[in-house]
Amino acid sequence: MLTALERQAREIVILATQTEKNVHQHSFHSYRQFRDKISEFETFGILIENRLRNLETGRDERLDEQFDALNILISKAVLRTSTKFFLALSKSPALPIGSREIFVQELRNLHLAREKLSQPRYAHLLDEDADRNMKVAENILNEIIERAPSLLNL
Repeated sequence: MLTALERQAREIVILATQTEKNVHQHSFHSYRQFRDKISEFETFGILIENRLRNLETGRDERLDEQFDALNILISKAVLRTSTKFFLALSKSPALPIGSREIFVQELRNLHLAREKLSQPRYAHLLDEDADRNMKVAENILNEIIERAPSLLNL
């Protein structure tokens, strides 16, 4: 199951790269594909985490570490790509149709990714880029929250 999750992680990294290249286009198509794949990964991750917790032989530290490494890899991709997406949105003079729905959902997703990366169990897996992206994401969230009333009334 972890091998299948790793395969999904590779697909997500490719989609993240494509999404980051297309972030300045006035389309959510590639970002939506990226987020859909993230959702699949997270759902599959929940199933795997439950299996790892309930192994007949008890916890396997090696499997836990592999699972955590995949989670941190994807969380960092979500944080980095969402940050670029929100930065592009904040600079856009006109937002495309459907922005409101995506905006509300992505605020929540970005916040959850930031919280996940802040957990002590992932501290040893974080690097300077992830830390910087968390701070940028927090700044974007704060800015968006301040401007939310006007943005949410597109």
